[in-house]
Amino acid sequence: MFHTLSTTEDLDAALAASREQPIVIFKHSNNCPFSARAQEQIANAKHDLEIYGIVVQYKKELSEAIAERLDVKHASPQAIVVQNGQAVSHYWRSEIQEDALKEEIAGLRQDA
Repeated sequence: MFHTLSTTEDLDAALAASREQPIVIFKHSNNCPFSARAQEQIANAKHDLEIYGIVVQYKKELSEAIAERLDVKHASPQAIVVQNGQAVSHYWRSEIQEDALKEEIAGLRQDA
């Protein structure tokens, strides 16, 4: 399911949700070809991942808050896997692949 991050309250809710199951925070730009390909891989695909997305050029302060709170240097496009309120891993540009995210999250669910 795809959720939009617009406020710090949305970020708080996403991090709280990561305590129940692993989530992906997806940061992207509307005018970047790498972001378009990454969005095809995860935001528009058919899967059971919980994706929380943000368009970075519209929400720069929130994007910075995500980087700070998860201690992950900002990049775009970027997919950050979060479990228990903490970044477990992150992917950038062509590293963002639906299969890789699904595999990692399946492993995290098994370990939980």
